[in-house]
Amino acid sequence: MAVVPIQALSGDMTSRSGPRLTERLMSEIRGTGGLLLVTPPLDEPPPDRLALARAAVKTAEAQRQQRDFAGAERSLDKALEDFAALAASLSQGQELADVYALRAAILYAQGKDEEASRALMFALTLAPGRTPSLAATSPLFAQTVSRVRAALREQPRGSIRFASAPSGVAVTLDGQPVETAPVRVTGVPPGLHLWRTVLPSGEVTGGLVEVASGREAVVTIQPPGEGPSAVLSAALAGNRLDTAAVDAAGALGRALGADLLLFGTVSLSEKTGLVFDSFVLAPDTRSPRRLPRVTLDAELLDAGPRLRGLTSALASQGAQAGEPAALPAVPASQEKPEPRLLQTEYPVVERPDAPAPPAAPAPSRTPLTPRKPLVRP
Repeated sequence: MAVVPIQALSGDMTSRSGPRLTERLMSEIRGTGGLLLVTPPLDEPPPDRLALARAAVKTAEAQRQQRDFAGAERSLDKALEDFAALAASLSQGQELADVYALRAAILYAQGKDEEASRALMFALTLAPGRTPSLAATSPLFAQTVSRVRAALREQPRGSIRFASAPSGVAVTLDGQPVETAPVRVTGVPPGLHLWRTVLPSGEVTGGLVEVASGREAVVTIQPPGEGPSAVLSAALAGNRLDTAAVDAAGALGRALGADLLLFGTVSLSEKTGLVFDSFVLAPDTRSPRRLPRVTLDAELLDAGPRLRGLTSALASQGAQAGEPAALPAVPASQEKPEPRLLQTEYPVVERPDAPAPPAAPAPSRTPLTPRKPLVRP
């Protein structure tokens, strides 16, 4: 038997309720006779993409010094691809903003002014109120930054609507909090923006979103990852179980070599604390079965005996445990209504450009008459 991580259905649950319940459930399966827990093999650690991205930026800087602008552009394209893939690990956008500013300088040097202005706009919107560090090295580039910033201020602003599964997760935009999803953020400057959130599982997810002038961009927040496990987790986090999710569950179970796959959701209850709704599936079938609902306290202090009853039923009945579930199914019957869409203003107020320091005034008095040299008698 394999266990898919249990998905929490709201962002206001006790921290890591899903992972903690998953661990307790796996522990009970290990101790139940007639059940053998199957766990996925450990993956090799992925390459450090942040280190690769920073190395590519260093390469681009060296190529720019050698006036190999085409090579520098290619190096930065690779760096930006890596940065976009790991956007969730960036709590602020300053580093990425400097990369876009460097790309703008390289594009300007090749006469690609339109692309360069776009890259510079991204640099300004990723780190609002901050002047790219490259501007301090070139008065001409500093003037270009001021010109693009002034043009950006004149454009109509847009908005971003954040929807999430599960709902209620706190979102940050360009390093500042913007309520909990679902939420619409208005007054967003057109350009590229960095968003980030922490799911109830403790997983951090985020990304980059481009906002067009006068338009609304939509971001759907869901558990990270890819493949069958990600498809199933995203469906469960949205409190649904449909044919696509069951197909993903079957593919996952076959890949693990499991005879049974256990998955489900955990939600809040005002009366009992937590409610665990689960399903069991034989991977070679497309017929999930709903297991009896289990109520738990919020800290899982009484979880042992109650989960033990569930695993004992699975050991004795196998794929026939529970009742047939008609698709599409709603794993948990929520006691509280669906959250309403909140609305808030863009949280970052851009500071105006500092005025240039005044030139030093010319001296108002006439210079002193030089003394005559002393002559010895």
